[in-house]
Amino acid sequence: MTSKMKSRLFCKVFFVIGLVFTLVLISIPCSAQVEKQEAIDIGTITVMAPQPGVEITTEKTVIRMDEFKKPGEVRTLIDVLSEIGGIDIQRANPLMASPGDEVSIRGLNEGRMVIEIDGRRINHTGHYGRYIVDWSTLNMDDVESIEIIRGGHSVLHPFAIGGVINIITKKGKQTDDPKPDVNIKAGYGSYDTYNLTGSINGGIANIVGYNFSASKQETDGYLKNNFQDTESFNGHLTFYLPYEATLSISAKYSDMHYGLPVINDPDDPVPSVAALYDNDYPKFRKNRDQLRHLGWSQLPGGPTPEWKKHTSYIDGLFQVPLGSGTAKLHYFQTVGRRWTSEYDPMGNFTEDSFVDDKTEGIIGEYRDIKVSDSHSLTVGLEYQELGWPDENPIIYQVKSAYIQDVINLGDRWTITPGVRYYHVEMDTYSSKFGSGWPDEGKEEDDDGFYPSLKVDFQTTPETALYAAVSRSYRLPCP
Repeated sequence: MTSKMKSRLFCKVFFVIGLVFTLVLISIPCSAQVEKQEAIDIGTITVMAPQPGVEITTEKTVIRMDEFKKPGEVRTLIDVLSEIGGIDIQRANPLMASPGDEVSIRGLNEGRMVIEIDGRRINHTGHYGRYIVDWSTLNMDDVESIEIIRGGHSVLHPFAIGGVINIITKKGKQTDDPKPDVNIKAGYGSYDTYNLTGSINGGIANIVGYNFSASKQETDGYLKNNFQDTESFNGHLTFYLPYEATLSISAKYSDMHYGLPVINDPDDPVPSVAALYDNDYPKFRKNRDQLRHLGWSQLPGGPTPEWKKHTSYIDGLFQVPLGSGTAKLHYFQTVGRRWTSEYDPMGNFTEDSFVDDKTEGIIGEYRDIKVSDSHSLTVGLEYQELGWPDENPIIYQVKSAYIQDVINLGDRWTITPGVRYYHVEMDTYSSKFGSGWPDEGKEEDDDGFYPSLKVDFQTTPETALYAAVSRSYRLPCP
């Protein structure tokens, strides 16, 4: 080895030793510093952000649709409610809202809770034993906000055992700007699913506000024969009167055509049914759960099992400030007509079996009356007639009165007592089990007081506790 090579090797070794020595010197104080630090257990951190447009209080949850956001598109009320905690959704058709959808608050469905439009109940008459709501008739074109009240503690809403879902509609605006807000939306998805909506919202000369909308939704369906075609039209006029009074006139109409899913099973024990299996759709076996539609299967290959339904909602609402509160007079009417074509459990087909329902009533209310700085009163009267026009025009006649007081005790405590009185005159029937629909009737009266009490405590600006107890009334099945 030459002296030159030895010199280079010495330099490399010296450089490596120097680098290692330097790193050791640097790491010693760092290691000492790390050893001196004590680990701090800060526990579990949960990061929560409020959902845009959703305000939650102990009284109710309010969803403002102009601010509400969620992943995906919002086309129906079901799309909104599925994002709210404590509300369970069972969907018969995942592609759009359908008559088979079922909504529950804390396990109680529409038979034990109240669905309202602008503060009035829209649950159907219930002459087949169910007080259901056809969610396919409730599009989002004219919805301004949604209020959700859990439990039956509010006497302001009749028959609310599980809770209340109140849909507040757009009424137009008070403006002298002649230019309206125009909105058009369209979408397309799987299984030939599409929707088209259009709305116009504005006002005229600070005297009249208006909101008109229309929509069409159609799908071939996820299951075989589970097609759906829904058309909706909404119109709202608000007249701004002297003394800050308003008169709102509203009409909603929907035309729905819905296919009942049929058996689609290559292994069905009936060869003629198995031979009609279509692999473009998922398997749908006999006796598969169809939610609340039917308790038996529908057959493929023959006449089409389906529903055709027309539903209209009409409302007239007058409000005026009066003294220290606000007076309200609300007339409402719901009319539904449905034609059903279906197979019975024996395989016999019945076409266009007709049934209708009608609800009509009036609400008079004097609300938020400032008795003092610490509490305010709401009092009201309500009258309803619920019937099956072609068979029994008035199955129920409901008269009720209610009063509710909101008492504030300091900045933290709120006590809300209330009571509602019901007097119900009803036509019912004597059961004839095993021989078809009962056809012998009788009349009954029912009345009573149904009190409630709710207590709220604001523990911190961000946290509140509440407890409620109530006695509730459910309208019996006819």
